[in-house]
Amino acid sequence: MYRLLGVLIVLTFIAGCTANIGYKFADTLVEWKVKDYVDLNDKQEELLSKKVDEMHQWHAQTQLPLYRKELKSLRDKVEQKSLTQQDISDFESRLWDFWGNVLTQVEAEADLLTTLTLTQREQLIRRLEEAQEERYQRLEEDKKESDILRRLDRITEVEEDLEDILGDLTTEQDKLLRSWVSESPELREQWLSYRASWLTEFEKALMSRPIDEKRLSSLILDPRQLRNEDFQQNSEQSSELRKEFLWDMYQSLNPEQRKKVIKKADEYIDLLDSLINDFSD
Repeated sequence: MYRLLGVLIVLTFIAGCTANIGYKFADTLVEWKVKDYVDLNDKQEELLSKKVDEMHQWHAQTQLPLYRKELKSLRDKVEQKSLTQQDISDFESRLWDFWGNVLTQVEAEADLLTTLTLTQREQLIRRLEEAQEERYQRLEEDKKESDILRRLDRITEVEEDLEDILGDLTTEQDKLLRSWVSESPELREQWLSYRASWLTEFEKALMSRPIDEKRLSSLILDPRQLRNEDFQQNSEQSSELRKEFLWDMYQSLNPEQRKKVIKKADEYIDLLDSLINDFSD
């Protein structure tokens, strides 16, 4: 179900859209992805298309303006050199609030699940379990690499993202990056275990007769209820380390990098303005 929800929730990730057209056609992508997991009849496909279109419109008209507001505030503080460490923490909290908005909307539109036949529900569970098994297999393959190589891969990945915004990193920034990666807890295995627990609970609710709609809603709205204590503690530690890293990186910006950060923010703001305008009618 995480995958099924994930392809709906992809609408929230405007930063992942490389161009205006990517967001405009996100609803079509979502429909294709859902059909990868369950074969729908004509009536269900029509219902899915209607609900995805409605969610796409809702997201563009109500959520994108919120993203723009937060990004503009952050951009202005960087330009004015008034950004504080608390601002970074507050920004992350608001991102989680935005995520909650999307989950609430998904839950309200999730009655498509109640139209599934027993055969369709079994197919959905089977394909979700297959996808989960593939993730475990990739994890096992990656674990064959040494810890050092995995950290180097992570460093390279983050470095490329940062350089897309900042340009070349300074020696100090490179040290900050390497330190952050080495200190951050490895969450992938715990995350997969958490997903497996969620899928088990989802299967119980979906295969109940009748479908346990109350439990399904609870799982959609509050998936983190299934995190165990160790995973929750490690996630919180990871969050704190990430915020400290971002603050240290911000403080290390040279004048040229600051200009590039502002320019990149302006590009995203322009993109958001364009999308908001396109969906304003």
